[in-house]
Order: sequence, then structure tokens, then C-alpha cells
Amino acid sequence: MLDIYYTDPSTTDMPEDPGSLELAGSIELDAHRSLAALFDKGSKAGASFKYFEDSLLTPAQVATLLKIFTSNVGELGGNRQALAAFDAMRGIFEGAVSKGAGLVAFGD
Repeated sequence: MLDIYYTDPSTTDMPEDPGSLELAGSIELDAHRSLAALFDKGSKAGASFKYFEDSLLTPAQVATLLKIFTSNVGELGGNRQALAAFDAMRGIFEGAVSKGAGLVAFGD
């Protein structure tokens, strides 16, 4: 499970643990894999969000991922698992954008 938390927009260093950060959501490995093409596009655009690595995304990187996800949803076709994972991640990205926050992710 990859647990994802909102972080202050001024955060520049990856926290060692979530501490008192607000949980934004979580994603399972299979769900993350179903979105691999979209996450790969994010990595190429400078917004890497890998499953097996703790990650820190700035608000700008979150906005980049949100744009990539929304403009490429058609690539998922009718895959129900991928569409459910897409909805969850889009919600997390939209929540961060609306708060002006970054995101940190901690893998179990």
C-alpha cells in the first residue's frame, strides 16, 4: 500500500515519516500498475511518483500529474480497475491542487 499525504507547499525535504500530515488517500500495487502509462508520462515530465519509493511532489508537480491524468484518461480504455484507480488518484491530485499543497507518499 502506498499511503499519500498532503504536505505544506514549502516542504523541500522528504519527511522521515507522516507524523501529523493529513492522509490524502492510498493506492494498492495493482491499482498503481494499472496506471503505469500515466505515471510514466508524469516521470518524463519531472513528476515521478513510483510505488516502491517514497516520493515528495511539489504543488507544481501535482498539477502536472493532474493535467497528465485528465488529458490521457482515454488510454485506460474500459479497464474497470484502471478507471477506479484513476478516479482515486485524480481525487487525491485535485484535493492537493485545491489546497495548494504538495504530496508525500510512503510505501509499506
